[in-house]
Amino acid sequence: MTVADENKAVATAKAFATYAMMPFLGILFCPGALLLGSVGLINSRLRAKAVRNSSLLLIAIATVELIAQLTLWWIMYKVPEWSHSSQLY
Repeated sequence: MTVADENKAVATAKAFATYAMMPFLGILFCPGALLLGSVGLINSRLRAKAVRNSSLLLIAIATVELIAQLTLWWIMYKVPEWSHSSQLY
């Protein structure tokens, strides 16, 4: 891969990370951001330090977004249980 291809991978990872910020639906984009950030990191290992730093940052952001998305899905799953247990009889 050339430097231009690496920049395309990082640019696509940035787009995936941006779309991953959508509540609930964003979980579909987290794996793509992680994968393409990793591709950018692997391909830039000895070439461009700026691309490597961007890739590392994108991997960190995508990981945080994935944790947030999984937390949102878990809350959505648990809300019915919580509402049933909080009712007074």
